[in-house]
Amino acid sequence: MSVAEPWRHESFGRAWLRRSVTIPGYSAAALLLFAITPALLPVLLIAGLATGRELVLVRCLALANVYFLAELGGILASAVLWVRYQGWRRRPTEAYLAANFALQAVWARAIFTGARLAFGLRVRVEGEDQVRPGPVIILGRHASPLDNLVPAVFGAAQHRLRLRWVINRWLLRDPCLDLVGNRLPNVFVDTGSQEPRGQSARVHALATGLGPDEGVLIYPEGALFSPGRLARALTRQAEAGSDARAFEHVLPPRGGAVLAALSAAPDADVVLCAHRGLDAAANYHSLLSGALVGRDVLISFRRIERAGIPSAPDEQLAWLGGLWGELDSWIGAERSR
Repeated sequence: MSVAEPWRHESFGRAWLRRSVTIPGYSAAALLLFAITPALLPVLLIAGLATGRELVLVRCLALANVYFLAELGGILASAVLWVRYQGWRRRPTEAYLAANFALQAVWARAIFTGARLAFGLRVRVEGEDQVRPGPVIILGRHASPLDNLVPAVFGAAQHRLRLRWVINRWLLRDPCLDLVGNRLPNVFVDTGSQEPRGQSARVHALATGLGPDEGVLIYPEGALFSPGRLARALTRQAEAGSDARAFEHVLPPRGGAVLAALSAAPDADVVLCAHRGLDAAANYHSLLSGALVGRDVLISFRRIERAGIPSAPDEQLAWLGGLWGELDSWIGAERSR
């Protein structure tokens, strides 16, 4: 795999200044949680049985333990890989990259499986065979923290597809995403950046040279869906005099990263990663409300051949808006039943 360096955008010192806080912080939180869980579990179990709330707090406690166990395991495994494959080298070896791709997939699968089991999710996947072969540009709906894991679980882990992520910089607070994610070709972007052209250039570099077992993952909405964000986005559209359609269940897509990836990978097909059901866990409040318990979750992959995608940037923006309009209608059709 040969990827140009411009997708990197952070100094070594800045990264380790952050990690000097997050790694000890997460480790301490994990050990504290493991220590108090035996005492906390019966209390939450009794409270759940008394209130009849489907043991929501017990389920959340179970998921928290899985998450922090995955974090501790990931931190330790990343250190082992760094030593074993001499990760301090200026140019990482193929074996080192492959091992970190595998660790990323295992970490994502562990957390997603933990959520599925803890909340009794009934997960169904359609079009999983649409993910391969590469090169592909995967466009994902973003309505829940859990949907960050979906392409990694059903694309990278299931089909051994090496995904290069375009992901929110806020997630660098997670030490596993930080450590492993910065060893691999990924771009961490700032939502609302004052230099969108610079970020687009980094995405262009990231998407350059994709092979038959590789893809780029982009969340065009740029942020987690919420009614408030949607209202603000539609207000900005109206103030700008845009005639774009009014979405109901998704945020209007941002085109910068998508256009950059399409330009850099002219032979790549696009795969739309849609889902229904995971938005019941849109935030911590909804998770604690029990809305996710026993949900039917449908994950759908749909491949769009490159020949069906316009080549001019303006037409690509219109195509992206139409694609997101179809996604919005698909979600709405289920809710109207």
